[in-house]
Amino acid sequence: MEIGYGNPCIMGVVKNVNGYNFSVKGAAENCELLLYKKNSDKVAFCIELDDRFKTGDVFSVLLSGIDLKEYQYNYKIGNKYVVDPYGKTVTDCEEFGKVKGNALYVSCVELDEFAWDEDRTLKIPYDECIIYKLHARGFTKSKTSGVKYKGTFAGIVEKIPYLKELGITTIEMMPAYEFEEIDRFKDDKKLDIYTPSDVNILNYWGYTSGLHFAPKSAYCENGINGENKADYTYEFKLLVKELHKNGIELIMEMYFGKENANLIDDCIRYWVIEYHIDGVHMYCNQNNLHVVAQDPILSKTKIFTESWNGEADVEKYKNMGNYNDGFSTVAKCFLKGDEDQLTPFVNVLKMNPVQSANINYITNHNGFTMFDLVSFDRKHNESNGEGNRDGENYNHSWNCGVEGKSRSKKIIELRQRQMKNAFMLLLLAQGTPLILSGDEIENSQGGNNNPYCIDDEMTWLNWNNTENAKEIHEFVKSLIVFRKEHGILHMPKQLYMADSLSCGYPDISFHGKSAWYSALENYNRHIGVMYCSKYAKNANEDELIYVAYNMHWESHDLALPKIANGCHWSVILNSAKEQKELNITDNKIVKIEPRCVVVLLGKIIKSNTKKLI
Repeated sequence: MEIGYGNPCIMGVVKNVNGYNFSVKGAAENCELLLYKKNSDKVAFCIELDDRFKTGDVFSVLLSGIDLKEYQYNYKIGNKYVVDPYGKTVTDCEEFGKVKGNALYVSCVELDEFAWDEDRTLKIPYDECIIYKLHARGFTKSKTSGVKYKGTFAGIVEKIPYLKELGITTIEMMPAYEFEEIDRFKDDKKLDIYTPSDVNILNYWGYTSGLHFAPKSAYCENGINGENKADYTYEFKLLVKELHKNGIELIMEMYFGKENANLIDDCIRYWVIEYHIDGVHMYCNQNNLHVVAQDPILSKTKIFTESWNGEADVEKYKNMGNYNDGFSTVAKCFLKGDEDQLTPFVNVLKMNPVQSANINYITNHNGFTMFDLVSFDRKHNESNGEGNRDGENYNHSWNCGVEGKSRSKKIIELRQRQMKNAFMLLLLAQGTPLILSGDEIENSQGGNNNPYCIDDEMTWLNWNNTENAKEIHEFVKSLIVFRKEHGILHMPKQLYMADSLSCGYPDISFHGKSAWYSALENYNRHIGVMYCSKYAKNANEDELIYVAYNMHWESHDLALPKIANGCHWSVILNSAKEQKELNITDNKIVKIEPRCVVVLLGKIIKSNTKKLI
């Protein structure tokens, strides 16, 4: 083996024509690169690096004349054993939530080749996306999931037919890199010898630092890759490849704390190039976010954020997406019938900015599930061990009359209707909808709105569908199909409330008891919204869509606009299951039941009169 000076500009370990280039950041005067044979904790080679191998705070060395494919490595900087922050894998993390004292953590030098074939990122436009947010472990960990490889990336592969049938185009996966669920890598990844303690609090969600370049081995099933069971990257790549085959994107959530902009940008590039992921949801400061957003390599990569306020070259590709927390708050308040919510709802309903996509959601991981939103007035986080002090206090929820479970038929029916209403608020709005996994099958967390430290049946999806859950599931499927079939409901740009085509109808219009008058007074909780399909590409130009919203506890009349040659209206979707027919008077007035959303499809009657020239 020959030892030479490496390139400090290339962090981590990279194999090139000259050998293996190792680079690591370290403030100490000396550094040791330790190489181990796979499945051995004995040091096979110790390469001492002094200040001759150091540029700034980076140690770098080039090893040649040796094949390191069967080796693993870590560093000893000063008197600390350090895992490479750029490490592609890390050992002894295969069991989720288990603390190991005196464990030796190392990374592999070289990954196995993976047969990607013709796989490419999908680049589905935001306006065509239906996002489904899930936890890689919790999605299939329950015995009710019916999959072979429970709680793993392979388990998600088994559920792809379900996701495809539901109409999902994009998965957003909660952190699935090698994060510190039990503070395994203490003090900036420097591995101290420590004794396991019973007071370690589990970080089930994963919004914390870790080894960002490595897929989480605890989410992998041992033995999926017969050639090399220790290469946990295979299973994640297989997941991405199978998702892409079925037209589904994968977005990775990543939390960055003290990491610098160079590491963050390198990390996102690595996942896009090595794993073919379609995007990332970044939790980091604005300065680091701007570095990634301006990277030309990532210009076609979806980047979700909480507060993007920069510019983007949307003429080429809109890749920035903003989590729209405002939509969630307004929709929940409007749903339960709060006063003075009609105008805010109208605003978020049509919001569709140019610079970045609006990602709308009603429920998310850090709040109630959809079922709990209509079943609990208050949080019930006692299981978290913090005296119910953690979690959001303002949930904007309503239990429909009874806190928690109920056997009352009226309450159950009202909750069913409210869940349907919520999905209609979400999926009939402009922007990009995000569904929290399990909401479509009435998954409940027992009123816990912050189960960050719970790894049991509370946070694992319950796939034992009741008849009510099946009803919601079928309703959501139908709603997604309707949204996809009508481009006017998911436009790539803002609707202007104007007749820009001079066709007689604006792209979107609002109506109250009188047509063309929206009646946005603060005490009103009902409104009619009409869309003209002519403004969407490849649409049926003779169609109008009228959505009647009534979140009041009383019925209300809404007016349908009078169409010149007439229009045949039919009910497509109705959250009031017991209301089979919708009576339309000669004056084009429809009565909408309390707490109800109705979708009507209008077919414009064409005139037979020929124009004389």
